[in-house]
Amino acid sequence: MSPDEENQNKPRGFRITQRVELHFLRTCLLNALGLLLAWAILPSSIVFTDFLSFIILVVLIWFMNWILRPILVVFTLPFIIFTMGVGMLFINAVIIYFAARLIPGNGVVIGSYWAALLASFIISVMSWGLEMARSERSIRKALSRNAQDGGKDKDDDVIDV
Repeated sequence: MSPDEENQNKPRGFRITQRVELHFLRTCLLNALGLLLAWAILPSSIVFTDFLSFIILVVLIWFMNWILRPILVVFTLPFIIFTMGVGMLFINAVIIYFAARLIPGNGVVIGSYWAALLASFIISVMSWGLEMARSERSIRKALSRNAQDGGKDKDDDVIDV
């Protein structure tokens, strides 16, 4: 069999599906932790009385971030550029606030837009910290791999003139 035929017979998309599932779980976990931390800081403005409603809120926030956020970013791009990215916090707060309003009943109550803004800030800081930790870990891995190779890559044997 030729290499092209072998590549055609391999199952495709498994790794991509796995990444999407992990990204979904990581995003939902970050959203849940951020909302719980915001609830601990402002227990009078953010109220979670029903666990199922809280889970629905977290998944709804993920879904709205996936569908609605790119549209909001395109329409508010000048504002985001003018505020040097801080405008994204306001977009995230709008998504959190309206996602809580879409859930029927009193299982989840976000009392004001400012409480949603605080939750947005906490989720953004937690996400930023996680990304910094992941990038630092990958840099350390690359540096240790480079040190094990004696500081030479495979392409270091070529002299570019």
